[in-house]
Amino acid sequence: MIGTILFGAFSMVFCILFCIFRAKKANVLSLALKTISSVCFILCGIFAIKTMGSNNVNLLIIAGLVLGLIGDIILDLKIMYPDQGNQYFIVGTSSFAIGHVFYFLAVLFYNTAVVPAIMPWNILICIGVAIVLTLGIMLPSKKLGLNFGKMIYIVALYSFILTFMMAYAISIAIFNPIFWIFAVGMIVFFLSDLVLSLQYFGGNTSKSLIYVNHILYYAAQILIAISVLFITIA
Repeated sequence: MIGTILFGAFSMVFCILFCIFRAKKANVLSLALKTISSVCFILCGIFAIKTMGSNNVNLLIIAGLVLGLIGDIILDLKIMYPDQGNQYFIVGTSSFAIGHVFYFLAVLFYNTAVVPAIMPWNILICIGVAIVLTLGIMLPSKKLGLNFGKMIYIVALYSFILTFMMAYAISIAIFNPIFWIFAVGMIVFFLSDLVLSLQYFGGNTSKSLIYVNHILYYAAQILIAISVLFITIA
């Protein structure tokens, strides 16, 4: 328990240090601080498993956190090396998308074990919610000053995966409140990516958005890691 809280706090401290340096310039030091922050939220989850014991759900959550770390590093390379920005964006976004697939499998295992009766219909409803939310993000994008360019298809696919995952986590939490920490983590993840889209595709280079985006993102991953302490399977 102490290790979980400690590394969660360390993750946020290094996140803020990263933001301070990243707001000045994207370089090796800022990337190192970001990597340390991501390693800390993984350790946060690992110590939670040490407390609770391992099962299919929490091991899949750790896999999702690891893929988040990989995505973190690659997306920062996009900023450091803008000439290869599209390639780094595709690989980094794909890493996060695969991470959300692992989160989905974690929720699915939990759903199957704890509330199996709602599994078929809540997946279908969440697919519908994800389609609506994705269209709500993509269709008015030009009016909102967002230009996805060649990345429009990967952004749309990632948006669908993320919004589905968020909706699915919420649907499980409604029936079992101990899942709300994970679900809130997914909601905050979604908010962080909305802010990120303003930076990547809206041309907003405000330093304040660097702080908002990353604090939301690391808060999301920390919440997801801490949720391992509460997600139990009888």
